[in-house]
Amino acid sequence: MASKLEKFVKSFSKEDLFYLMVALYASTIIFNEFSKFFLWFFGIIFLMFYSKVHIHRSKVILAFIIPVALHVLFFWNNESLIQSIKQLEKFTVFLVFPLIFIYQSRSINIRKLLAYYSSIFSTILFLFFIYYLCVNFIDFKGYVLGKDVWKMGYTFSNFVGSHAPAFNMQVSFLSFVNIYLVMNALLSKNENSFLFIRFFCLASSLFVMLIINTRIAIAVFAVGSISYVAYTFFVKRLAAKKIFLISAILGIISIIFLLTFPYTLEKFQKKTFNQMDMIGKLDLIDQPEEKIYNSLVTRLTVWSVVLDMSRKKPITGYGYTNCYALLFKEYKDSNQRFLLKYKFKVHNQFLDYLLKFGYLGALLLIIFFANKFFIAFKTRSAVFLYFCVIFLAANSFDDFMTKYEGIAFSAFWTSVFIKNYLEVRSK
Repeated sequence: MASKLEKFVKSFSKEDLFYLMVALYASTIIFNEFSKFFLWFFGIIFLMFYSKVHIHRSKVILAFIIPVALHVLFFWNNESLIQSIKQLEKFTVFLVFPLIFIYQSRSINIRKLLAYYSSIFSTILFLFFIYYLCVNFIDFKGYVLGKDVWKMGYTFSNFVGSHAPAFNMQVSFLSFVNIYLVMNALLSKNENSFLFIRFFCLASSLFVMLIINTRIAIAVFAVGSISYVAYTFFVKRLAAKKIFLISAILGIISIIFLLTFPYTLEKFQKKTFNQMDMIGKLDLIDQPEEKIYNSLVTRLTVWSVVLDMSRKKPITGYGYTNCYALLFKEYKDSNQRFLLKYKFKVHNQFLDYLLKFGYLGALLLIIFFANKFFIAFKTRSAVFLYFCVIFLAANSFDDFMTKYEGIAFSAFWTSVFIKNYLEVRSK
């Protein structure tokens, strides 16, 4: 073991330091403030040492910068100059990452980057969960006994300092990356001494994803992991006993979790589609916080209000600093007391852009997402395809392009795979 460690340390190069820094940033996007400072520190250091620039002219890059272009184009349509600048600041990552990845002449080893990302992010999650248990053991014991289990994911996310759905979107992506790395290690004919580490990372990320317990993240991972395991069996011809091993690990972790926290199934079965006949009439529901706070009927009611508002300003929208105050005013005017009480935002990125920028915003956002899928299919990357699916699904029921972690998560991984696409195209 010592000799292997010595070989690893000796072989650690300047290139490895680059991948370590990049993976560390990707792993810490969940820590908003730290991530912002780290990005600028890393960006300055990187540009000092890697100044060889290669300009690419490609439509995929133009589609990539659509969000920042929209915010610049509609900058005039806001009442608060300071708030407008703060919003624009979040989107500077769409300008920084092309300089770090796309316009650098050096190629990117995707497999190496994913391996570092998997190890660092999984370790961070594991350590934070152990720390959380030490600090909140009594509360967690209550969750195990069935008391206020619905709070568990939000409590852990708040402890980390992140928004639960945005946090679990990234953990779901990490879990798929871990599945991908495990399957590729099993497909390899060479003995992989780090296979145990890959299994540990998979187990850690999967457990944390289940703890946070957001439905979109879990559902997309279930479909994505089953599809990829089936792909490796039927197309890559992975041995049946290895498929059984990985399936058994996933199954055991899931079954233990469901037996310990049966509320997870209840959340899927009873909380998601209940009271669907009460769209627009949420205030008539008794104890709406308990019955429909996170249900689809609440989002559909919000979306109906947003669509009514958008019909009044289809060309310019309401601006990205004004729109939410006007939305809350609309709740008050239409007597939606429950929505007003909790100040529900749009919870759909396409409708959010429709409200802010009108029809042009919604149309360009569709192009923005379509561009991601185009890159995924052209590069034939299962990892980036999963990224596209989880990001689209999450933004269909929330609006992550309004939060730094969602913006940075999108910009980072899309930049990496645009670089990969350009390299594949040039061959």
